[in-house]
Amino acid sequence: MSILILTDSPSTAETYLVINELRSRGISTISLAPWDISMPFHAFEADLAYVPCNLLHRGSTFEFIHRLLILREVERQVGKVINPVESMLRYSKEELTIQLTRMGLPTPKTIATENIEEAYRFAAEYLDSGREVVLKPLCRGRGVGVIKLSGIRSRKDLLQFLVWYTRAHAEGVYYLQEYIPNHGYDVRLFVVDGEVVGREKRSNPSDFRYNISLGGLAEPFEDPIYDELSIRVAEAAGFKVAGIDILPGLDGRPYVLEANCYPGYTGLIEATGIPIHKRIVDYLQRLLKR
Repeated sequence: MSILILTDSPSTAETYLVINELRSRGISTISLAPWDISMPFHAFEADLAYVPCNLLHRGSTFEFIHRLLILREVERQVGKVINPVESMLRYSKEELTIQLTRMGLPTPKTIATENIEEAYRFAAEYLDSGREVVLKPLCRGRGVGVIKLSGIRSRKDLLQFLVWYTRAHAEGVYYLQEYIPNHGYDVRLFVVDGEVVGREKRSNPSDFRYNISLGGLAEPFEDPIYDELSIRVAEAAGFKVAGIDILPGLDGRPYVLEANCYPGYTGLIEATGIPIHKRIVDYLQRLLKR
């Protein structure tokens, strides 16, 4: 039995943890990056493929097309790719918003648009009424590019900032959300194959972003109150391995902020002692036996 690890970030801690765990169980691994694979595609000698990174949403349009073709060929030859290629293809904050709206689940009021005037109007409406609005990239993780707009002094500055932001982060698509007043923390739930295998409470006294990579603090969250919700969200997104971020609002409602199919989890392991990489490998091993 062997597993193909397909990643453009082979040095991440989470990838090392999974590879070492697979090898400790006697499962051979083949690690490839997109630049290791050329047309015409060779045979992929593996029984399963695992993609632990944001392979399709980094790089140029041409890289996206090439990598999608690689994934489709891996899928054709190997049979199973985790997460499924279709879910990776659709993955974005915009897709999550669409799914949550269809399911009738609480989500911040949101706009996604290529029209800078529409983005400006949405932001100005909130700022003029004394409310917060948050600007985010569609597909990046770890809190990169997530910015509150309340610090912008004038509406002229707001328009100039939006022009700058599309070059730095948005790549032509603006994704804006109302800011939800909250208790100063969010909850990351880690879902593997339809089961919550770990939870952490994340806070950051110096930042409204609670990401561990940005200095956030993690601690165990034992309450299963959000388990069913997170499983529903993962299933709607088509993710078999996912990190679901839920923000408990001051209004008593849980707001789903993120469904990440490439979630980091070293902070969760450190905070809770739960070996998330082993739960992932348990799942991959079950797939190999089917």
